[in-house]
Amino acid sequence: MQGKEGGFLALRIVIGGCGRVGAQLADMLSSEHHEVRVIDTEERAFQRLSKVFRGEVVQGDAFDGETLEKAGISEADVFAAVTNYDNTNLMAAEVAEHIYHVPRTVARLYNPDKEGTYQALGMDYICGTREVAGAIMERMLKPGVRLRGKCANNTRMVAEFDLPAEWVRKPLLRLAAELGLEVAWVTRKGEAVFPEEGFRGERGDTVTVLAGEEGLRRLERKLRKARP
Repeated sequence: MQGKEGGFLALRIVIGGCGRVGAQLADMLSSEHHEVRVIDTEERAFQRLSKVFRGEVVQGDAFDGETLEKAGISEADVFAAVTNYDNTNLMAAEVAEHIYHVPRTVARLYNPDKEGTYQALGMDYICGTREVAGAIMERMLKPGVRLRGKCANNTRMVAEFDLPAEWVRKPLLRLAAELGLEVAWVTRKGEAVFPEEGFRGERGDTVTVLAGEEGLRRLERKLRKARP
């Protein structure tokens, strides 16, 4: 994982499909220093990736469990299904979300007639062809955790996040500790509050925490799962 002051967490991303959209998306994400792995059934499809692509490639079907596991789906923060086939994209996204519990999945939809199916399944999707890669990237990368710097001889990261709805009126320090986070302060209505034992968050709170990389990654995954 990489991060920088004022930036966001680098994500582990798996992309199903290395056509024009998939390759462009992979290059864009790789250039932003995310950890990217691309799946395609055809080895020659990977030739669409640029020479500066710094991720990995895996040959196989995007919905196949063994292939997905080779691509690191169990540790993925985001999965994008962007093959040329709607059924494949839908199946792959369903496997990623419901079997491997990837916090964020996005699928490309070619045929608008199938939009109702995607909606019925609660699938996040992009329909159309214009600037598809950019639209998918924007949908994938909405951050939950915002990095603000480092402290303690660069051993701890300082980060903030908006209190998720499911944490409202619940013991904040306990919830944070379960993820390996130390709450530094809470910003409430523009004022800094230093929480003590029993402190409960309120809607609109912004929480600043100190944590290591894995703690922040766990937090990001939880926030993505909680996002509507």
